[in-house]
Amino acid sequence: MKNKKVLIILIVVLVILLITGGIFGYIKIIKPYNIAVENYKDVVKVIEEKNNELDGKIKKIQDLIDSNEKVLNESIIETAKDVNKRAGASKLVLDKMPKKTKEIISKTEELSIPPDYTEIYKELDETYNAYDTSIKQYKQLTNPSEDFVIQRLRMIDEIADVRAVTEDNDPNGNLNKPGGYTATVYFESKNINQNEVYGTDLIDKGTDAGGSIEVYANEEDAKKREEYLATFDGSILASGSHRVVGTVLVRTSNELTATQQKDLEEKIINALSQLE
Repeated sequence: MKNKKVLIILIVVLVILLITGGIFGYIKIIKPYNIAVENYKDVVKVIEEKNNELDGKIKKIQDLIDSNEKVLNESIIETAKDVNKRAGASKLVLDKMPKKTKEIISKTEELSIPPDYTEIYKELDETYNAYDTSIKQYKQLTNPSEDFVIQRLRMIDEIADVRAVTEDNDPNGNLNKPGGYTATVYFESKNINQNEVYGTDLIDKGTDAGGSIEVYANEEDAKKREEYLATFDGSILASGSHRVVGTVLVRTSNELTATQQKDLEEKIINALSQLE
């Protein structure tokens, strides 16, 4: 009987010790660890949200690059690649959570100030918008209608008059023929004395009066025409400046100075590429 009582007492004492030790262990070890883990998860969540937003913006630009859509300004492609590369490099990469409580607390303090992606967000947004705009501009300058070209040329103060050719009065005879232009619009520049330009009317005077816009069905035909005109550059047969944008060939008169040609060419391209 005595031994039995002793055994019961020992069991009770052991249970008390186990309970006390468990409580002590919970208070001193488990609870601090759990709190540290929760705090760590909170700061990591904020960072992950910012990283996800960054990844989303990078992906939007990458989707445009991967689409291989043609752009009016080809330099935007390399710019977009560079911005995406720098944005990816700026991303804060999270390692695995440390195992020890003190290390978790230390890491939490280190991550408590989340990364500031404000500037890179802005750059990504601006690059995306510029890329998207350039795609839309190229589409707008892909075989645009005669009416569209005339309307845009009339927006330019320097241009006094515009006339579109027909199959009956086309001086080159290439209108609507395979490889030829789908529209040609001649225009008159106020910087040229029209009395000194040979011809009875604007179409008869041709590009000498100011210049012309030749529209092609595809970029290849436009470039082929531009390459042909380039063979006369610097000779007595030179007809002025020539530049392909989209499937449009912008030409300015040889009667203009080089500075005037460049200025007028930019005004025309800006007018044609302006999105509504």
